[in-house]
Amino acid sequence: MPDIYIISTGTGHPDMLTGKAKKALSLIDLAVGGERFRGWVSVPYHVPEPLISGTHEFIRNNRGKRIGVLVTGDAGFFSLAKSVVKEFGRENVTVIEGISVVQAAFAAIAEPWENAVFLSAHGRNGFDAEKAVNAERFLILCDKVNNPRKIIEENSRLIKNFELWVTANLSLDSERIHRVTLNEPIPEDALSCVVGIRKTGE
Repeated sequence: MPDIYIISTGTGHPDMLTGKAKKALSLIDLAVGGERFRGWVSVPYHVPEPLISGTHEFIRNNRGKRIGVLVTGDAGFFSLAKSVVKEFGRENVTVIEGISVVQAAFAAIAEPWENAVFLSAHGRNGFDAEKAVNAERFLILCDKVNNPRKIIEENSRLIKNFELWVTANLSLDSERIHRVTLNEPIPEDALSCVVGIRKTGE
């Protein structure tokens, strides 16, 4: 029976936890994840460093116990879950799905996302700008280095051909949904997304 629970936490607020995620949190003996989720569990909690290898080490050292691996958004979208499943085998893992930043970001601007292209510059050297430029709509995950301002200023075709928004801290009290224009500063929030919808007629 699987003893590793990869629990999707949604976009950051406890209200975004699904019923399945809440049930999984009640079943685990130990938990591992980011500092922001420490208060979400009543069992011993570990913040790994570095993230991937530290999580693997914690799991290896606690086999035989039910371990919850808390991940942001949905476990299937640019998540730590991929490395955990690869390291320990899918037969030992139960993945609990969640509300992803994709769903939240497109809902925030009242746009569908079924034909969107998803890219990540988070923790990477960059992203495939051509995929974004050639898409009808896209979402790019950002980080401190590859923040929205840098991405947009270094890829002028984005603001030329797309309506752009920067979304950050979705579902939290500090939530930001910013429509990008040429006349206002572009946000530099680290944990954010750039969402683009191709302009009509382009």
